[in-house]
Amino acid sequence: MQLITTHTGCDFDALASMVAVKKLYPEAKLCFSGSPSREVRDFMHVYGWLIPIEKISEKDLKKVKKLILVDTRWKDRIGMFGRLVGKKQVKIHIYDHHPSHPEDIKADRGVCKDVGATVSILIDLIKKRKIPISSFEATLFGLGIYEDTGSLSFFSTTSFDLRAVAYLLDKGAKLEFISNFLNSGLTEKQDALLRDFLNKARVLSINGVEVVVITTQIEEFVGGLSLPLHKFIDFKNPDVVFAIVCSGDKIFILARSRLPFVNVDDILSEFGGGGHNLAASVRLKDTQIKKVEEKLVHILQENIHSPLTIENIMHLPARFVFPEMQAGEVKEILDKEGLEVIPVQEQGKITGIISRQKVEHIVSYNSASSPIKSYYSRKFVAVHPSLSLKKAQRIIIEEEVPWLLVFQGESFLGVVTSFDIFKAFDGNFSQDSLKSLLEKKVPPYIMRTLIEAGKLANRMGFSVFIVGGFVRDLLLGNENLDIDLVVEGEGIVFARELARNLRAELTVHPKFGTATINVSEDFKLDVVTSRHEFYSHPGALPVVEKAALKEDLFRRDFTVNAMAISINPSDFGKLLDFFGGKKDLENKRVRVLHPKSFIDDPTRIFRAIRFEQRYRFSIDNKTERLIKEALQEHVFRQVSGKRIKEEILQILEEDRPGNMIRRMKALGVLEFIHPGIRLTASKDKIMDELVDAIARYEVLKGERSRRWLVRLALLLDKMEKEKVKNFCQRYSFTREEKEVLFVSIAGSRQIITKLKAVRMRPSSIYYLLESYPPEALILTVARTKSKLVKRRIISYLSSLCKVKLEISGEDLKKLNYKPSPEFSRILEEVKKAKLNGVVKTKEEEIEFIRKKFLSRR
Repeated sequence: MQLITTHTGCDFDALASMVAVKKLYPEAKLCFSGSPSREVRDFMHVYGWLIPIEKISEKDLKKVKKLILVDTRWKDRIGMFGRLVGKKQVKIHIYDHHPSHPEDIKADRGVCKDVGATVSILIDLIKKRKIPISSFEATLFGLGIYEDTGSLSFFSTTSFDLRAVAYLLDKGAKLEFISNFLNSGLTEKQDALLRDFLNKARVLSINGVEVVVITTQIEEFVGGLSLPLHKFIDFKNPDVVFAIVCSGDKIFILARSRLPFVNVDDILSEFGGGGHNLAASVRLKDTQIKKVEEKLVHILQENIHSPLTIENIMHLPARFVFPEMQAGEVKEILDKEGLEVIPVQEQGKITGIISRQKVEHIVSYNSASSPIKSYYSRKFVAVHPSLSLKKAQRIIIEEEVPWLLVFQGESFLGVVTSFDIFKAFDGNFSQDSLKSLLEKKVPPYIMRTLIEAGKLANRMGFSVFIVGGFVRDLLLGNENLDIDLVVEGEGIVFARELARNLRAELTVHPKFGTATINVSEDFKLDVVTSRHEFYSHPGALPVVEKAALKEDLFRRDFTVNAMAISINPSDFGKLLDFFGGKKDLENKRVRVLHPKSFIDDPTRIFRAIRFEQRYRFSIDNKTERLIKEALQEHVFRQVSGKRIKEEILQILEEDRPGNMIRRMKALGVLEFIHPGIRLTASKDKIMDELVDAIARYEVLKGERSRRWLVRLALLLDKMEKEKVKNFCQRYSFTREEKEVLFVSIAGSRQIITKLKAVRMRPSSIYYLLESYPPEALILTVARTKSKLVKRRIISYLSSLCKVKLEISGEDLKKLNYKPSPEFSRILEEVKKAKLNGVVKTKEEEIEFIRKKFLSRR
C-alpha cells in the first residue's frame, strides 16, 4: 500500500500538495494525519466529494510499503504515521518547502526546495511530465500557493511560485474563487475575537523591532483562530505578531512574521510548536497565560536581533560639494564616486542637495562651467542612522523625497536613496558587496584565481561561493588565506576543470565529494559540493547529502561561520548572510543556528568557548542555555574520546587558554570531561604563569613545545593515579603521552625540592634535569616561586643542555685506548668537566684525559 499524508492541522498548501502529489502516485491513498484546519474543514464540507480522502486504521499501517509526505519533514507532526518512519520495509518520499532541520525525516526520494509553497514544487513536476489537471485542481493548487505566500506578497515568495501560478491560470484556475475563499467573512465568534485582538494588542520594541503581542482569554473555543488574526494583520499591518489565546485549560499561540530575520518557527519551537519562518503555532495545556506571555517576551529578546537600519545601507564616505562649484566639477565627483545625489554645504552646514539628473541637465542645456548655486534643491529630510528601513520608506513616501540625509547630531554621515531601500528589502538578511575588501586584503595572484573560478562556474552553469572562516576573518580584519569553495552543482567536476585551467595539481576525495587544488606551493583551494548533513544519533559523524547553499550554511556551527561570498562574475564579492552572522560579528556574539546544534555535535561546545575567548566575544544567552541543557543530557557520552581529546588539545594549544579554561569551569564543561578535574585558585594562577614559561622555553630551545600536555598536567595535578589512568584511557592517549603526564605531574615537585639545594654544580643540574621531559621543566618554572630554581632551569635550557664534546671514541683510540665499556665512562667524565667549566676546547678535553686517565695506566 502507498499512503499520502501531511502535517496535522492541514492547511490549503498541504491539502493542495496532497492532491497534486497523487498525480505523481496515482495508486496512493490520501489520508489526513489528524484534524485539518478550520478553513480546510469548511472547504471539505463543500468540495470534499471531489477529493478522495480515506481513513486508515492502525492495523492497515502494516500494509504500507511507501509513505509520501508533503509540506512537512517532522515525525512528530504526522500523527500515527510517524510509526512508519525508520521501518526498513517502508520507503519514504518527501516533497516540502520548509527550511531543512537536523530533526528532519530522512527521505529515500523526493524534492525539497526553499520556495513559497510546497505545491509549487509539485506543479513544476506535473508540468514537466505533462500530466493533465482540471480547472478545479488548478484552483485548489492556486489556493495553496496564495495562502502560503500571502497572495504572493510574503518575502518568501519566489519566481518559482509565480511561474507555477502563471501555469495554473493557463489551466483554468479561478482567482476570484481563491480571493473569495481566502477573504471569507468571519463568524460571530470570530468577529468578537477580532475586536478583542484590536483592543488588547500591545506593541513591544524588541531590540529595535516592533512586535505586536496580543493576550486574551475566551470562554468558549473559537475554531479557525488564524482567520481573525489574518484580519487583524490586514487592519494593522504589523511586521511581527503573536496572539496568545486562552480557552479553558488550553492556550494557543499563533505567530506571523513578515521580516526575514524574525523566524517565528524558531521562536515557537521553544514551546514545542512549529511551522515555518513566516507562520507558526503551538497548543499548550495546564499552564498559566501570564507565565506563557513572560516566557514569550524573554524568548523574543533572545531571538530577535537588531534589524537593518539606514546606517547599514547609506553611501559612504559622506561627500558633499559647494554652491560655487561648477556643474562639470560636480559631475566628475558623481561619476567617480558612483553617486546619484550629493549634498551641498555652505558655511560649514548642509543646506541642500543636488541630483545627477539635475547636474547633467545643467551641463547639457547650460554650461559645464555654470555654478550649481542657483540649481540645487534646499529641500531635504534629515534622519538618524538608527532609523529602520520600514520607517525610512514611510518618510520618503510621506515627504515625497527620493532620498534622505543621515546625521548624527550636527555631523553629516551619508545619503540613502529610495532605490537603496528598495534593494535592501531582500530575503537575504545581508548582501553587502565585499569586492573592494577582497581586492584590498587578498594577494593579486589569489584574486586572479578566484575571478577565473567564478568565470568557469558561469560557463558550467554552477554557482560558487567562498565560505567559512575566511569570510569571518575578512570581516574581522584578520589575515587568513585558507579559502574553501562551495559549489552548487558538482564540486569534483568543477574542481577537475578548474585545476586543468590553472595547470594545478588536484587531489580528489570522492567519498566526501571534496577536492583540493594545489595552485602553488603556498596556496591551495579546497572545493566541496554544497551539502547538508544529518546525524543518526547525538555525537555521531554526520551523513552527507547534496543541498542548496542555504542548507549547506545551516549545518555549520555558528552564525559567524555561516556566511558566504559569491564569486560568479554577475555578483562577485556579494556577501550572503542568511542567519545574521555579520550582525553577530559586529555585536561580538557567538550564536548557534538551531536549538539542536550541541545535541548533533557536542564538540561545538568547545568551539563556542574557543571562539568566544579568542575573539573576546560573548556566547549569547540562548546559546549558553543550550550548552547547559546539552551537558545535562550527558551528550559527551555519545562522542568518542579521541574527538573530545582533539578539541581539548586545540583549546590547550592556544597562546592564552586561561580564560577558556575558566569559562569551561563556569559552564560545567570541566566536570563533564572528568569530575576529578579541579581548577583551583593556585592552578588558575599557575595557568597564567605558564604563558611566560612556555614562551621562554620555545625561545631558548628554538622549537615549539607540546603546550597542551603541559597545561593538562597542571589540570590533572593532585588527581589520584588510577583516575589519571582512566582519564588517559577514556581519551585515547598514547603510551608516551601517558608517561609524560605522570612524570610531569610527579616530577615537578621533585625538581623544585632538589634544585633548592644551596650548592649544586652545573653538571649535577644537567644530569638531574636531563632525565625529565620538557613538559615537566616548563611546568616547574611556572609553578615555583624560587628564583634559584627558575635560574637553574633556565641555565640548563639556555646552555647546559647544548654542551657537546668535541672528542669522540676515535680520539680515544689515537690515545692508545682499546674500545671497551670504559670509553663511555671516560667521555662522561670529560662532559662533566666541560659542564663545570673545567675544559672548553678540544685540546683541553684531550689534556684532561691524559692527566686523569693516562697518568694512572
